Amino acid sequence: MDPRPITRCGCGAQIKVHVDQSTGRWFVDKFCGEHNHEMLDARFRGLLRSHRVIKEGDMHQINSMRKAEMRVPTIFRAFVTQCGGFETVGFEIKDIYNAIENERRVGASDAECALKYLCCLKRNDANMFWKFSLDEERRLHNIFWCDGTSRHDYSVFGDVLGFDATYGRNRYKCLLVIFLGLDHHMQTVVFSCAILSNEVEESYVWLLRVFLEAMKGQEPKSMLTDGDLAMKNAINAVFPNAHHRLCSWHLLRNATARIGRPMFLCKFRVCLMGDLEVDEFENLWSDVVEEFGLQQNLWILDMYERKHMWANAYIRGKFFAGLKTMSRYEALNMQIGKFIGNGYNLREFIEHFQHYLKFMRRRELVADYRSVYGQPIVKSKLEALESYAATVYTKEVFELFREVLLLSSNVRVVSCKKTSTCSLFEVTMYCRDQSWSVAWDEADDEFTCSCLRMESFGIPCVHMVGVFLYLNITQLPVKTICER
Repeated sequence: MDPRPITRCGCGAQIKVHVDQSTGRWFVDKFCGEHNHEMLDARFRGLLRSHRVIKEGDMHQINSMRKAEMRVPTIFRAFVTQCGGFETVGFEIKDIYNAIENERRVGASDAECALKYLCCLKRNDANMFWKFSLDEERRLHNIFWCDGTSRHDYSVFGDVLGFDATYGRNRYKCLLVIFLGLDHHMQTVVFSCAILSNEVEESYVWLLRVFLEAMKGQEPKSMLTDGDLAMKNAINAVFPNAHHRLCSWHLLRNATARIGRPMFLCKFRVCLMGDLEVDEFENLWSDVVEEFGLQQNLWILDMYERKHMWANAYIRGKFFAGLKTMSRYEALNMQIGKFIGNGYNLREFIEHFQHYLKFMRRRELVADYRSVYGQPIVKSKLEALESYAATVYTKEVFELFREVLLLSSNVRVVSCKKTSTCSLFEVTMYCRDQSWSVAWDEADDEFTCSCLRMESFGIPCVHMVGVFLYLNITQLPVKTICER
């Protein structure tokens, strides 16, 4: 790097001001206006170090803009617009960066500031929960937090839990872990957040145990991850009863890397995400393995051993609310990037992450409005059932149910027999050889189906709706099928 240019030239220009202690008056004691160099143009005046000053009021305004998620370049442009040009701002963009860094240095340590900020949040939110751990040298190791709204959301929507880790959202490049799920609008909801110093199994075990403590012992029924071994072992240790599902997108990417044959990928996708029964899956898997000669492929053998963690046919009956991939997590990271810069310290990260949650939760209000404002257009001939379903479900869930309702005309009841406890129907679909058993308990007005699709998605399956229509919709209350 070249040395700085010489700026000292021994110029004798000066002004000396003296104060008379007896009278308290100021007067000019000495003045010399002769310079031994050419003067800078007026357009360079704002670039002189002696002229670049961020006043106290400007610093308050800068801090307010930063709390509103504005980046430093945006803040500087706002000052330029406010002052009427770059020349009249009085400082440069790098002066803002320096002032922010100086404020950080004169304050307490970053970890101490972060913990104090969490204490402030706790005072304003009685249900706020946070916890941290220290390493052998008494330095901050891991930190976890969730506010009262997140804890309430988990108590309602915590059956399905997805979590993943990423780097680069803070100045220390620590591991960021976010727990998320789906709400009644099929939108992403954040349950908690944590920053870990590493991604070893012990850190994940600590994290899941703290998460369980924060959620008052409520365990998830199903969990979705990208297949990381440390995560898998931690889930088995803390949530042994939860059904662990692997991200479909990561599996397809692994299949591309391990096999890399386009026709295989097409058929593997059907095995992975197709709406197949168990015997259909087994037949298709055997055909694919034989067709491509993969009988001895170690990855194929391992995938088949773990089929209960990824194949729809074997996962059916485990409630995942349609969550199959970590794409929502990737989208969440992109949105967080609009609020949180990579250079933020811990305190700034937590503060801006909470701001992002407020912005994110605004979408639920908008979705509630769309669900209650206006009535959807009836598309089927089953007006009473479709109209009632529109009042029971949110707009997004109703659209899923309407697809089932439109397909119910393809259901054919093959036989019916009455037992001591329920009425048992054998049903099939037109153009399919597969049959299913639907049971109707008259006493409780409850339907169950052997396909287990309702247990997987949370809405009645097409076979239930078909039997309901077979029993004559005028003899049964509409809510019997909708509210199950």
